[in-house]
Amino acid sequence: MNRLLVFILLLYVTSSVAQTATNSASSNNFTNTASWTSPSNLTGTANIQDGHTITIPANINQVYANKITFTGSGKLVLEGSTSKWVPATNLNGSPPAESFSFQTNWFANTVWVNEGFGAAHYTPWLDSNQGWSAGSTNNGTDYLQYDLKSPRWVQGIVTQGRANSAQWVTSAKVEVSADNVNWATAATSLTLNTDSNTKIYRNFTNVMYARYVRVIPIGVYGHASMRMGVLLRNDNLKSCNEIKTNFPNATDGVYVIDPDGTAGATVATACYCDMTTDGGGWTLVLNYLHLGNTNPALTEKTNALPLLGSTTLGVDEQGNATTWGHTTPAYLNKFNFTQLRFYAKTSLHNRVINFKTSHANTINYFKTGLGSMSGIATSYTALTGHTAYLPNSTAHYFTNQGNSSMTEFPFWLMGTYHWGIKGGGSRWEVDDFPGNFAYNTYHQIWIR
Repeated sequence: MNRLLVFILLLYVTSSVAQTATNSASSNNFTNTASWTSPSNLTGTANIQDGHTITIPANINQVYANKITFTGSGKLVLEGSTSKWVPATNLNGSPPAESFSFQTNWFANTVWVNEGFGAAHYTPWLDSNQGWSAGSTNNGTDYLQYDLKSPRWVQGIVTQGRANSAQWVTSAKVEVSADNVNWATAATSLTLNTDSNTKIYRNFTNVMYARYVRVIPIGVYGHASMRMGVLLRNDNLKSCNEIKTNFPNATDGVYVIDPDGTAGATVATACYCDMTTDGGGWTLVLNYLHLGNTNPALTEKTNALPLLGSTTLGVDEQGNATTWGHTTPAYLNKFNFTQLRFYAKTSLHNRVINFKTSHANTINYFKTGLGSMSGIATSYTALTGHTAYLPNSTAHYFTNQGNSSMTEFPFWLMGTYHWGIKGGGSRWEVDDFPGNFAYNTYHQIWIR
């Protein structure tokens, strides 16, 4: 009878009112009416108790669990018409891997000689020039931890040894957590590396739901040293907005997205996601933090996105391969979006540009390089902190600027207020008209 009930619920129940209570993270006994959004471990038996309903929100397409049991009138409700229950032992044969080289993604409880992130003994990302080395040879408690920035379905890890020395982890325990408080064991002992540089891919027995993945060396060769990445169960999503929709608790940070999906020819890329402003889901596509009295070249990105670095006026990021640049129309056209967000500030005055728009002319201009932003003055929404005269005062627009459509004075008021990023060859302007590059400026454009 229970099996028949599971079948009927999973296939036919598609709507319910989402609740806010949470389940028991440690026991997997679901004793509250709950919205099943952040379970720490769904891989064993989920016991839904008498009189309680567990709701799977519509934005969660797949739930991985090996067994779901019901007591009395306990129910499982799927809000989405495409939502489904998948056995947690159903693994991806070619899982995407994530291993960013950004400090906010990593934590190590000990590091050899207490070096800071990015120093020789704390370069833990895959293919780094050295690796992470624990504070002791191997005490069974040292660990390296990766933060995915939002709970994801995780199915394993990939590891290397230390790049420049005969040191590697031969076996490890792996724990995972959705909240960095409640931890579940994903693997008690995974067999890992036998040399310094070969990537070893190891799956867990079950798919796990986790934001944090912690690797604790058990056996080592030479020293507890390693480089690591996380294997995800599902393919990368197409945008920051898709990530935010599927994982509402996602936080600001660097993610991997695939703008045209796995079936498309465009490769997956790293991006910076703002998951906070105006509901979040914004993908950064232009980022220029410019130092006054310099006039550096711009960077046109044809197959990558700029990432967020500093946000402080006066910091010089010119030429930084990671944070400096803007996407070309041909690359931007690979992305599906309906909104743009503009942000800019300068050391010349205190006004800030911060607005969003769904203006069709502007979106088409940035995607094609043809046309202009004509009409933006009456088609925008000011966001928190917006104090600029633009775009409301806009009366002039450069047209048909191709790869420079976002930088070469796309909207301005003659002799008064301008958006310019090396405009005219030397003018860096934010809601002003200095006509030069003397001031610190910061320009961003986001899509959603």
